Amino acid sequence: MVLITQAVFWVFFFFLYLLSARTAHRLVGYFEEEAVISYTLYLKEIDEGRVENIPAPQIAIDYWKLAPDARLREVVLAVRMDEAGHRDVNHAFADTLAGGGLAAAPESAHP
Repeated sequence: MVLITQAVFWVFFFFLYLLSARTAHRLVGYFEEEAVISYTLYLKEIDEGRVENIPAPQIAIDYWKLAPDARLREVVLAVRMDEAGHRDVNHAFADTLAGGGLAAAPESAHP
């Protein structure tokens, strides 16, 4: 079912991009904003002790260049920052396609 849903979305997004790249970038920007909100709520769960702040997996430490003793909270912060960058880039592309000029996008948190 997940693969079917992904295939349907891919076809939808492909045609959306062909019809209006500006709208497609704006849509992705909104999806990324929802991700930022979700990660913010996840941080709240960690901070309030409802989710254990376990040690970060080595793959996350390596990818995000975190401290060797990083915890889950640091991973979620890095991922949230990356999602915020994706949000800003997609909204900047949408603005550019609308004739607003290209705004400088923030630096990404990952390499």
